[in-house]
Amino acid sequence: MVIDKENMLEVLEKFPIQCRDALSLAKGIKVSKEVSNIVVLGMGGSAIGGDLLKSCMSESDIPLFVNRNYDLPKYVNEDSLVFAVSYSGNTEETLSACEQAIGKKANVIAVTTGGRLSELCEKVIKIPKGYQPRAAVGYLFFPVLGVLYNSGIVNVKNADLNEMMDLLKDFKSYEEQAETLAKKIDQKIPIIYSSELMAPVAYRLKTQINENAKSPAFTHTFPEMNHNEINAFSFMDRRTYIAILLRDEQDHPRIRKRMDICKEIFEERVDTEELHTKGKSLLARMFSTIYLGDFVSYYLAIRKRVDPTPVQIIENLKRALLK
Repeated sequence: MVIDKENMLEVLEKFPIQCRDALSLAKGIKVSKEVSNIVVLGMGGSAIGGDLLKSCMSESDIPLFVNRNYDLPKYVNEDSLVFAVSYSGNTEETLSACEQAIGKKANVIAVTTGGRLSELCEKVIKIPKGYQPRAAVGYLFFPVLGVLYNSGIVNVKNADLNEMMDLLKDFKSYEEQAETLAKKIDQKIPIIYSSELMAPVAYRLKTQINENAKSPAFTHTFPEMNHNEINAFSFMDRRTYIAILLRDEQDHPRIRKRMDICKEIFEERVDTEELHTKGKSLLARMFSTIYLGDFVSYYLAIRKRVDPTPVQIIENLKRALLK
């Protein structure tokens, strides 16, 4: 029996090509006026790019907010740069917030395949159709990064992009590592822990497991989890849970020490795995780990014998909301 009926494996294997193509989509698009804040509108797979962008801009003087809601923050005004990101162009929360941004005379740029959003906005970056939104993260992230680079808001080095692309091209190594980790996770519920900087990557893995493997998964960050969730390990069941530590060499030294100590605490109750980021640049470290995580979620789906592509419950919910 064919499990992967829509061939998500091929989509994953071609992800490096997607990233390379996406890098060119913002060519010639920039913002000339001064920007006081940046807001990324989006939901689900269309919003994760905003989270990644926030990590990329962690040292910037310009605040960035990812808006997963119908309403905008009150501070948005004509000095705000708003990216309305919706793969379909018909995400109702994003459309609602986008209309408000236009009403406040913010500088709005849409990233979409079309839909109502492309009609609503004057500035539109069109991206290719035919993907599940979660499988189009390259198309949803790099055009936004490109606009900010063109505008002099972020500095993106060619060396960093080259390193990222070089790491992504060997997809077979990611598949092998992912199959091994998926086997260890199997029927357990993964709890993924990371630093704040890598939180979008950890959250991406959680949501990919939710959508592709149709399985529960959870995530939390250091050091915050040390002040609450760690106490739950008093009675965790090894048969039910598995802890995954997402480790990055650029994490704060105290975060790294906390992870060392917590690994010992975790292992008293549950199996614990470590995922180490690869690469020197932040882009390389984030996207190589995202790529691995996407394959993990895929092979978890295959182990469960569920088609990774359809998200029937989400589609049912959308239809119910239209009634």
